[in-house]
Amino acid sequence: MKKVLLATLSIVSVSVASGGGEGLMVWKVLNTLILVGLLAWIIKKWGIQFFENRRQAIASMVEEAQRTNEESRKALEDAKAKLEDAKMKFTESLKIAEETAKKEREAAIKEANEMAERIKEQAKEAVLIEIKKGENELRKYAVQKAIEISEKIVKEKMNPELEKEIILKTLKSIS
Repeated sequence: MKKVLLATLSIVSVSVASGGGEGLMVWKVLNTLILVGLLAWIIKKWGIQFFENRRQAIASMVEEAQRTNEESRKALEDAKAKLEDAKMKFTESLKIAEETAKKEREAAIKEANEMAERIKEQAKEAVLIEIKKGENELRKYAVQKAIEISEKIVKEKMNPELEKEIILKTLKSIS
C-alpha cells in the first residue's frame, strides 16, 4: 500500500511540475484515483471484517433460531406425549375407580342382604320364643283354670260322707 501511495505522490509531483491545462485534468484523475484507493484500503481493512462479522452474527442467529425451533418442536412433542400419557392414565384411573366403586357397592349390597337375613332369622327366633312363652303361659292358665273348675266341681259334688269314704279307701290302699 505504501508503494501505491508513493507512486501516486510521485505522479502528482511530476504533473504539477509540468504545469499546463491538462494538469488540472490529471489532478482530477489523480484525486479520484487516490480517493478510490483510499476507499479500497478502508473497505479492505475494516469493511471486509465488518461484513464478515455481520455475516457470522447472522449465521449464528439463524443457527440459534433453528436450534431454538428444534428444541421448541421437541418440547411440543414431549408435551403432546405427556398429554396423551396423562389422558391414558386418567382414563385408566377412572376405569379403576368405577370398578372399585362397583365392587364396593356390590359388597355393601351383599352385606346389607346378609344383615337383613340375620335380622329376619333373629326376628323368627324371637317370634318362636314368644310363641312358646305364650303357649306355656296359656297352658299354665288352662291348668290353673282346670284346677279351679275341678275344685269347684269337686266341692259341689263332695259331701261329708263321700269325703269319709274316699279317705277310708285311700287309707286301705296304703296299708
